[in-house]
Amino acid sequence: MSDYAAQGRVRRLVLAALGPPLVVLVPMLLVATLGERLPERVTVHSWSFATRIGFTWQEWSAQPVFGMMMWAQALLVVSFLSYWHVPMGQRLMVALGWTVGLLIPVAYGLWTLELTPTLGGEVRPGWPMAAQVAGTLAAFALGWAVAGPLPRHPETGAVPPPWLRSMPIGAAQRVIFVAWAWSARRLVTGAMLVGLAVWLGFWPLILWAVFEAAQARTRLQIDAGGLSVTLPWVGLRRTVPWTRVRHADVMSKPPKGRYKLDDGGWGWGALSGKGPVLVVSLADDRHLAYSTSQAGTAAALVNGWLHRLRAGSC
Repeated sequence: MSDYAAQGRVRRLVLAALGPPLVVLVPMLLVATLGERLPERVTVHSWSFATRIGFTWQEWSAQPVFGMMMWAQALLVVSFLSYWHVPMGQRLMVALGWTVGLLIPVAYGLWTLELTPTLGGEVRPGWPMAAQVAGTLAAFALGWAVAGPLPRHPETGAVPPPWLRSMPIGAAQRVIFVAWAWSARRLVTGAMLVGLAVWLGFWPLILWAVFEAAQARTRLQIDAGGLSVTLPWVGLRRTVPWTRVRHADVMSKPPKGRYKLDDGGWGWGALSGKGPVLVVSLADDRHLAYSTSQAGTAAALVNGWLHRLRAGSC
């Protein structure tokens, strides 16, 4: 079994884990550098704060932010492991790790610099919010950049095995296949969240309910460009080109693993939880899975496309 994600994976894991410690290290360096220029205490909105707390390593390690850093680091590493075979997901974890690691330091750095005599006093000016937003976006971009180039996605030119169903497609024929599916689980989850929001009076849950319900309707399309899965009510679309497809088959139930529109170690797709499933084998040893009553027709069409595209090159 190939593992194209192995190239650079350890480096991306280390970079992802390096993000959260910045939550502690950057403020420590700022206080160590500017400690003598900071006032002993500062009042912000009638609250009094000691600026020199955490001047030593022992004091810093006793702060709540230190425990938060360790939890964030553990969560990032666990999330990274769930993307063990997905380089793009690993790159996202690096970017998120650096964003988390620099979000608090950016705010703390701005606050610390405001207290230095050179910037004139303890009153917070109006620009820190914009500076924090810009700093957060810059941290994400920096993490995305340091993750480095990703390995090239594997491709295949093999013809599907002869025992799989295949639909003959002539060289001059133009074929397009479209199927729609509903996810009852998404609708039930949305309804439960609405009920919970009403019961608790916590109305932000309504937004989560809408997001869940909006993913209940999916669309599969097969054409000359490959296979596309769309969430029309969300506006998300994923396409896999023919160069990355090995073959397709039909299963009575979903294959083992987690299949959503975002990448996972097993693959991606949209499952309704019932009926036959179109299972498309990809060149990276993962699968695209989609629940549809027309899975047999879709699989035959996929294999037919592949025979048409590759038969002449074998």
